[in-house]
Amino acid sequence: MMQIKSHISDLYRAKNAGISRKGMLRLDMNEAFAALPDDFVASVFSMIDSDYLSMYPECEALQEKVALHNGLKSENICLSNGSDAAIKYIFDAFVSQGDRVLLTEPTFAMYPVYCKMFGASVTIVEYEMDLSFTVEKFLKAITGDIKLAVLVNPNNPTGTLTPANDIVRIIKKARDCGVIAIVDEAYFHFCNETVIDKISEYENLIVLRTFSKLCAMAALRLGYAAAAAGIIEGLTKVKPTFDVNGVAVLFAERFLDTPGLMDSLLKEFKEGKAFLIDKLSRNSIEFVSGNANFVLIKCPGKAPETVRALSEKNILAGGGFKQNTLKDYIRVTVSKKEVMERFFEEFIGIYKKNN
Repeated sequence: MMQIKSHISDLYRAKNAGISRKGMLRLDMNEAFAALPDDFVASVFSMIDSDYLSMYPECEALQEKVALHNGLKSENICLSNGSDAAIKYIFDAFVSQGDRVLLTEPTFAMYPVYCKMFGASVTIVEYEMDLSFTVEKFLKAITGDIKLAVLVNPNNPTGTLTPANDIVRIIKKARDCGVIAIVDEAYFHFCNETVIDKISEYENLIVLRTFSKLCAMAALRLGYAAAAAGIIEGLTKVKPTFDVNGVAVLFAERFLDTPGLMDSLLKEFKEGKAFLIDKLSRNSIEFVSGNANFVLIKCPGKAPETVRALSEKNILAGGGFKQNTLKDYIRVTVSKKEVMERFFEEFIGIYKKNN
């Protein structure tokens, strides 16, 4: 039997349950549920013919559009097959076995996976029991023996937002210690708090973004890293030649070229979130609204049972968190109002039965 590398032989990866999510109300993975207008989707697909499919993707125009959208230059953008692929490029380019990476707990699951995969040691700064984040603890943990300092903002799965001025303090401390600062802004659209405008000021800063959340293109796998030209050059050296597919490129170009589409999606999200928060408040159900595209709903001692009961109603919700801070919560992705109405109609019956 062929042996895999010793340092990844015991690497745990969560497996897909093997059950199709098609036809379900998918509120478990922070996707945008059926968010793009059908006429927009049809118009983009009408541009795809056999000639387009037979050609390797050309990403330069999209790279320019993404840069312009963020007030940056093309040399500051590295497109990727989802933002999790961009994370791997960062580890490929900058992290060697034995290097130390600073993470929060909890954080996006792929960061500890890549640390294990690349043989990096991990320093952890934990969120507080009330899901708040103590910036001073994180600042103190940034030292010269750290290679990467990672902060997801807003955080997943807590929804916690760290203000931009505190993020800048972290970036400065990291720079002074020779540390690369990764600010993962996958959920930035839902709070509009960003440090991407600091790219030109801090050569140690990498900002990550995705088209999977508000932009509703999770199936297309498209994200990007924004950073100083020197960092982008390093990422470009390790990425596959054609890692972003042509269909994703075309959808993203048309998305950025369609006035008002992003604002329309954000308006639908805000209406759905306002509805859900109002219903939870009126029924005296404890929740954390957070600053991302999900709400944490407390189901004391009944979180796994609630997730299972919802699935029997063809509604998927997140849960099963191991952390003491989160174990009593389910995580519900927010969608448009009519979707949240359907969710709450089923949820409230289950909640009252369990409590």
